[in-house]
Amino acid sequence: MIKTVSRWRQRISQLGKVRGRLESQLMRPKAMRIGSVVKQYMFCGKASCACHQDPQKKHGPYYYLSYKEKGQSRYKYLGKATSPEVERARNYQVFQRGMAQLGKIHREIIELLWKIGETQMRERDVDKTRPREEK
Repeated sequence: MIKTVSRWRQRISQLGKVRGRLESQLMRPKAMRIGSVVKQYMFCGKASCACHQDPQKKHGPYYYLSYKEKGQSRYKYLGKATSPEVERARNYQVFQRGMAQLGKIHREIIELLWKIGETQMRERDVDKTRPREEK
């Protein structure tokens, strides 16, 4: 049981280091725009265009920002993949993923701390039921 608790403590230490690096990144966010970047390929209006014969030859990619406004889904054309608007929306997605990862790390640390605490309580309960040696 001691080896198991030791492994749990080592894991908490590892997670703490990862958490520290992640928190440092999240405390210095890049310019962001709330929403998700959607990449679309489209057919054009020319019936004779190759895009109508072969779906692999659709036009694009065209980038849109998907977001909610007053409960309604909205899409805003962002332009080329290298536009600042696309970059800001991607930064928001990276930030969201970082926050989700941070939450996952916190949950794992809490779970391990509970295991350590419960193990210690069980061991103390067992110690109390053992007869003491006479001196």
